[in-house]
Amino acid sequence: MLNKNLKLLLKVLFSLALIGWFIKAFDWAQIVGMLAGVKLSWLAVAVGWILLAMVVSTVKWHVITAALGLKLSYRELWRAYWVGIFFNNFLPSSIGGDGLRILWAAKLSGDSPGATSSVVIERILATTGLALLGLLGCMFVDNPNQKLICLFSLLIVLTAGLLALVIGGRAPRFIVASQNKFAVFLVGMTKHGVRAKENPLSLVNALVWSFVFQVCIVGTNYALFQSLSLSMVDVLQSVYVIPATSVASMLPLGINGYGLREGAYVMLLTPFGVPKAGAFSASVLFAFLVSACSLWGGWLWFTAREKKQIFNSESTTI
Repeated sequence: MLNKNLKLLLKVLFSLALIGWFIKAFDWAQIVGMLAGVKLSWLAVAVGWILLAMVVSTVKWHVITAALGLKLSYRELWRAYWVGIFFNNFLPSSIGGDGLRILWAAKLSGDSPGATSSVVIERILATTGLALLGLLGCMFVDNPNQKLICLFSLLIVLTAGLLALVIGGRAPRFIVASQNKFAVFLVGMTKHGVRAKENPLSLVNALVWSFVFQVCIVGTNYALFQSLSLSMVDVLQSVYVIPATSVASMLPLGINGYGLREGAYVMLLTPFGVPKAGAFSASVLFAFLVSACSLWGGWLWFTAREKKQIFNSESTTI
């Protein structure tokens, strides 16, 4: 517990240090002016892209759960996904919502290993889709950053390896032999991994939806660029920039990507003529808009009957 608290404190300090540097380095009068002059029509378009991204994410998760044999409706997954997004944005971790999604899906399906496998596979494919779009974006700009090309290529290799491990259907013998609860749980996950491997078309389908989800994130940001009158960034350049900023926000160095995401926006957008204040404003506006939309997930959580079932009932069937 002490180590966890120390890590959390270090992450908070890291994010605060980066944001503090931005506060000192940028012209805040210019930032306030840009945010005050936001075009509401383009802001509405950005909200539309976020809602579409949630639809796509739920479809993707539904494809995976069906491939694993979990009987979960689209409506159930839709509600769980919104609640997960809320927790991702308002807990000091970008994966806190995934844990809640696992608990929710496990309670509804009665299959904890299957629910865990579905979220793990969904996360892996989401990262693969991100890397594929990032590589595609590198083809659309002159002199792309070679480090980004290497990064996206490495992500594809790593996620492919992780997916092979999850669907391989094998658990370490020494763990299985122990016959404890963790061993039983792991064996359950490997069985679901085999089911996923037996449904390769479903995995490909989920990967396609993962790619479409990343396109929605690019669309959201492009709309925000237009709302801030940053017309010097076109659609293809957005495809190059946004996946890289998403990778930066995933790094486990700060709180929910704060500071890292803003730095990535500034570093990657300024070469296209975007002023630093504009790049920072776009990042802040994106974070604010996603957090504001995720409040709907908070409402679903606080009014959900499943909440009491998840935390007050006996453990879910394995």
